[in-house]
Amino acid sequence: MWDAAELETPDVLGSLTRDAMKVVIPLALLVFVPFLLLLAAFGGLPEATRTAGVPAALGPIPADQLEVMQQTSLRTGIPWQVFAALAKVESDFGQNTATSSAGAVGYCQFLPSTWAAYGTDGNGDGIADPYDFRDCIPAAARYLQANGASADLRAALYAYNHSWPYVDKVLAYASGYGYSHPSSMPAQAVSLARSKVGSPYVWGASGPDAFDCSGLVVWVYSQFGLVVPRTAQQQFEWAAPIETAQLQPGDLVFYEGTSASSDRISHVGIFQGGSSVVMATNSGDFVREVSLTDHYWKEHFVSAGRPPYWDVAV
Repeated sequence: MWDAAELETPDVLGSLTRDAMKVVIPLALLVFVPFLLLLAAFGGLPEATRTAGVPAALGPIPADQLEVMQQTSLRTGIPWQVFAALAKVESDFGQNTATSSAGAVGYCQFLPSTWAAYGTDGNGDGIADPYDFRDCIPAAARYLQANGASADLRAALYAYNHSWPYVDKVLAYASGYGYSHPSSMPAQAVSLARSKVGSPYVWGASGPDAFDCSGLVVWVYSQFGLVVPRTAQQQFEWAAPIETAQLQPGDLVFYEGTSASSDRISHVGIFQGGSSVVMATNSGDFVREVSLTDHYWKEHFVSAGRPPYWDVAV
């Protein structure tokens, strides 16, 4: 499986160190080649594909903060989306830095005792300031690394805040920014969808033993507490729009003109990575894995979208 999900971000190369460039260039090649393959599979970006960048429902990440997240990711190996998720959950990117009921403070909501141990002067001004994202993001990375993030990210996030629902929430936000952890909702959703390959297509069915196309999406994501609209058109309007180059496992792929319908969007499938989609195809058939390059489905492709993982209550 290859990953063609590279969100559009501000140009930060000008401020990266020479050593970081040695990392960036190979990473860029690894992303660019899969991008070309995916682009070829779809025959170019369709005109109907909607807004690029971070899913609109999450809002943009401030450019200066994103730059620090990406630089810290290059140094530590922790995905920048995890830092973005922490910043979103803890302080909404610094918009709410009020002291918590537990006494946590600042941009990343560190307890004073933890900040004393892990606080970092990230911007070199001689002060480790828990309210400055330039200090807090490297400090969060330092704390996650100390708690084994490279081996078990979930356990490291649990050490950050002793709540498994909190861990799930952070990973849900990280998924919204394009990251897929093996235990995350998107990865599990793909496994669930694949477990239904061979189940019969029945119009109007939404599992657990038979499905139509949108019914499969409803069944899969309802297992995680998401309230999913019933029809393909409604799911198209519900999902956060992404470009095809940003497709991650668990994203939805939408089609038009596949059946007699008053709705423009008549079909939906779940992208499983690589170059294929799991879908309940049509009457008389079954849930199948269908290639992105399949002539029929490629001709009817419209757009892609990401389920709003971050909407799950904790």
